[in-house]
Amino acid sequence: MAKKRTIKKRKYLRGVKNVKPATKRTVKRPKRKGTVSRARIVKAIKSVKAARMAPRKKAKIVLWDLETTNLKGNYGYILCGATKLVGQPKIKCWSIADSSTFNDDPTNDKEICKAILESLEDADMWVAHFGKWFDRPMMNTRLLGHGLPPLPPIPLIDTWKIAKDNLRLNSNRLATIAAWAGLEEKTPLSGPIWIKAMAGHRPSIKYVIKHCKQDVVVLEQVYEKIKCLSTTHPNVNLVDGRDDACPICGAQNLQKRGFQFARTRLYQRYQCQKCGGWSRSSAAEKYPKLTIR
Repeated sequence: MAKKRTIKKRKYLRGVKNVKPATKRTVKRPKRKGTVSRARIVKAIKSVKAARMAPRKKAKIVLWDLETTNLKGNYGYILCGATKLVGQPKIKCWSIADSSTFNDDPTNDKEICKAILESLEDADMWVAHFGKWFDRPMMNTRLLGHGLPPLPPIPLIDTWKIAKDNLRLNSNRLATIAAWAGLEEKTPLSGPIWIKAMAGHRPSIKYVIKHCKQDVVVLEQVYEKIKCLSTTHPNVNLVDGRDDACPICGAQNLQKRGFQFARTRLYQRYQCQKCGGWSRSSAAEKYPKLTIR
């Protein structure tokens, strides 16, 4: 027969009744700092998987263009303006002829400015050609002149700037870039039609509207062609909620292509296999700390 295990009382407990000495089974070990339970880890993994599988918001990139009677906002007004969402066929356009005050005052573009503002203010990013130097300042000039609020500070992707910094063409005009890339052509706009449109001639204004819509179509094609050259393109992953996609087009098809060297840091370099754009990791790679710059 197996002998019963007896536990002897310690010396300082021999005179005390009904006191059981502590054993290994009754002693609770204190939890280590920084430890996480298994259930909590499993829950975190499930939440990450669910977040990746959930439908994501796509960045709302709006293309826009203005047709004005003068290059200065205090000497001219907006004849028409067009906006288009990247990847969508619908084009929104407003002209001076649609204004309720056109018959009394064909130069009052307040209603057009308000409509264009409402179409632009809910975008995540804008695309325009020479928009940093013309379209945006012109729009703000007309808005403030009518007592309306200015454009919101939304990132503007300027295709003229991308072409100027990265291409070597005889001109950085939109028509020149489109012809070089073999894209659609812009509609011609002659002087007599322009003069008649400024005078309020409705058929001429309709032709200017057609010209403005085609400008937006060509602008989208040019943007899709040369956006891979941009080094200051806003990161679409901040809108989509991804951390493993191309910051330019949002495609999850990146390949590691060497490293990018900074003054004292080293970063992993990536190339998108869809748009061809280059990007790098946000965190530096492990590298021996430099004491001399």
